[in-house]
Amino acid sequence: MVISYSSVFVALVTTFIAISLLRPFAININLTDVPDNRKKHEGHIPLIGGLGMFIGFLVSILSTSVDLNQIKYFFLAAFIVVIIGVLDDHRNISVRSRIFFQIIAAVIVSEVAGINIESLGDLLAREEIMLNSWSIFFTIIAIIGVVNVVNMTDGIHGLAGLNCFITLLALAYFSIIGGNQESLTIAVLMCAVIPPFIIDNLCIGRPKEKRIFMGDAGSTFLGLGIAWLLVDLSQGESRSFSPVIALWLFSVPLIDTISTVLRRILKGKSPFKPDLSHLHHILIRIGFSSKFVLTIILIFYLIMTIIGIMGELNKVAEWKMFVGFISIFIIYFIFTNYLILKIKK
Repeated sequence: MVISYSSVFVALVTTFIAISLLRPFAININLTDVPDNRKKHEGHIPLIGGLGMFIGFLVSILSTSVDLNQIKYFFLAAFIVVIIGVLDDHRNISVRSRIFFQIIAAVIVSEVAGINIESLGDLLAREEIMLNSWSIFFTIIAIIGVVNVVNMTDGIHGLAGLNCFITLLALAYFSIIGGNQESLTIAVLMCAVIPPFIIDNLCIGRPKEKRIFMGDAGSTFLGLGIAWLLVDLSQGESRSFSPVIALWLFSVPLIDTISTVLRRILKGKSPFKPDLSHLHHILIRIGFSSKFVLTIILIFYLIMTIIGIMGELNKVAEWKMFVGFISIFIIYFIFTNYLILKIKK
């Protein structure tokens, strides 16, 4: 397996340059995020992180020796979600329009590129669960789900980007194990475009006036990349890990989003209506600082990811890994509900 360090360097530099060039342009056309009841940041923040990362990824992958025919459909699907994300960041397009174009991108991945979830693995300790004719439908739903989970967990500075960084590093590791050069290239270069964004998003050695957000363009781009890799590496005879491990590699955003949506439904609210019941919101409302909350969530995510990796390497039965994941989800749901009740008191 070959990791092109020069391409990683190109990704870092190009993303940094793209963000620098896009900043004044975004301010001039009001491609910015404005504070409101949910968004407590100061000033109008440029929503250029996602576009900058996509440009960095595009330029850097062109500098590799990878056969672009193998990933051309990923480019097409990514281009669609990024453009729609930018339009949404700028004009706030309707949920239906966003979902419609996300479906198109997912269909490209599933039907055209042939990246499909054909098996869920042996989750019930009986036999492998095959999706058969439901494969394409399930894949499209899963891709749209991952894309929107990343978007919904983009709630505090650095969280979505660093969450994705952890998942992509794990996927790069499994790409090496499975000998998948195309997936390794995508995972590594997507990792490489995140640090330049994080530097400006967290204002590391930068004034707060230089802060940027990734916007929907960034969250959907990273989400699509993660969805593609999770499916590609967990399916087929040459898979790098069993399907259930995908849950562990994307654990915290998935658990947090499902818990939040479930709470909304139980309260009779729309599952798509934003509120302050994500884990990062809960911990901040208790009184913790955003930096402390970011650190705690990332540690939790790292632990879950490592458990998933070790489970695969040690060939732990798939049904045991599934039961373990569901058990953690239940504990998480009960604990966060307790914290919410405590805040209300």
